[in-house]
Amino acid sequence: MDNNVLSIINENYSALTKTQKKLADFIKDNVHMIPFLSIAELGEKTQVSLASITRFTRELGFNGYSQFQKSAADLIRKDVVPMRELKHSITEEGEEDILSRMIRLNINSLETLNSEDLKRNFQQSVDLITGCRKLYITAARSSFSVAYYLYFMLKEFMEHVELLTEGTGDISNKLQYIEKEDCLIAISYERYTRATYNIVSYLNKKGCPVIAVTDSHSSPIALKATTVLLAKHAVDTYSFVNSMTVANALITAVGRRDKDNTLKKLERQDEIALEYGLYL
Repeated sequence: MDNNVLSIINENYSALTKTQKKLADFIKDNVHMIPFLSIAELGEKTQVSLASITRFTRELGFNGYSQFQKSAADLIRKDVVPMRELKHSITEEGEEDILSRMIRLNINSLETLNSEDLKRNFQQSVDLITGCRKLYITAARSSFSVAYYLYFMLKEFMEHVELLTEGTGDISNKLQYIEKEDCLIAISYERYTRATYNIVSYLNKKGCPVIAVTDSHSSPIALKATTVLLAKHAVDTYSFVNSMTVANALITAVGRRDKDNTLKKLERQDEIALEYGLYL
């Protein structure tokens, strides 16, 4: 049996009922969400009964929704977007030198970043950050670089900032102290990591506002977020220039909300660095 769920759906599409085609269309457009959605959540999003979903998966040759879900996870696991974009960049030939091409692509990407939706959600995000009891930041794999930079810079003038990362062994200890007055910034891009999604889900259940920095309003973390900062990767490069730009804007905007206090803390940081002999 071919385990590619999209191929199986396409091969059987003409024989599906109207309801099943509705379900199939949603899955084809949002296959990256399936590993994260329970059968009840999928039913709610598609307005299709649980019995119909189970029947649909069995008619496609699966034992049930769980096996279908695992097959979808296997599919997106094979299609690693960063590697695909990197391979494309390496194999593509042209007269333009690589550095100039990358600069041009990143400039083009930044020009498409600005939107009324982003501006509105950005202001809401700044309000949430400056109004929360404690700010948490999380990301995994390649997105972690943006999360750490954001954490490092905000920590220069914000006292209550915490970086949540899997693999440190103490994440459950950190999560137990979270309160609904806290706020989370989550950064996640296709392929979306389960670790980041799990943290978002946990804080969402706690009633905490969640700011998602991601590439789609239908990404798993966006669906559970209070507000979404859409910052897609640069085409053909998988560059983080857009998300880093959003991070820099957040740092500046948050710092300006209490300018005097921010400047005082930054000056104190400089004094400590000099006293400690931190720099050569």
